[in-house]
Amino acid sequence: MLINAECALLLWGFYRILSCDPGIFACDSSYLAEAGCKDFVEAIYTSERLPMLSRVRQCTWCKANIRGYDHHCPAFGTCIGQKNHRLFMALLTGFVVAESTYTMCSTKYITICISSGTIKSENPVSLNMVISTMLFSILQVLWQIVFLMWHIYCICFNIKTYEWINWKKYPEFQMKEQPRSDSEVKSMNPYDKGMLCNIRDFLKPVLSTKT
Repeated sequence: MLINAECALLLWGFYRILSCDPGIFACDSSYLAEAGCKDFVEAIYTSERLPMLSRVRQCTWCKANIRGYDHHCPAFGTCIGQKNHRLFMALLTGFVVAESTYTMCSTKYITICISSGTIKSENPVSLNMVISTMLFSILQVLWQIVFLMWHIYCICFNIKTYEWINWKKYPEFQMKEQPRSDSEVKSMNPYDKGMLCNIRDFLKPVLSTKT
């Protein structure tokens, strides 16, 4: 019953993340004129000129402009942005919990079969399916826990996966140690407000906007 309930919740969450808006930002030619840029991508890279474009990134997969863009998730087939990031974290946690529960139930089933001596009388197809799916679930849990820990780290320090990888593209993440042209450029996070404030901002409901 627990596994069935968890799977039902995951299916509902999967439907929700596919149908909801990740935070698509509508392009407007007036933004280009105001920023003095030739295209929207250039305007995003120089977003300090326009506060309304703050943290709007273009997805390299679907070419959509997403506010609070974290990454494009191939598993869900959608972008993860400001409006669906919390749902994505809930789904990722749900998958870890469901697969861990299935692994524990499968382990208990195999242990009972071995201790009671009925493992030889069990249907070999069913037994092999239980063992193979259990091993698959273990592999899934291992990488998903690492993935979940990474996203928790990003939430705590208020940085997106895409920004962490491509910080050199955005001037607000660049800092020179000395005011010289040959000085080394290091990364800095201008959006980090402290761990507690970052977590509170992430959990805060996103108000719908016209853009």
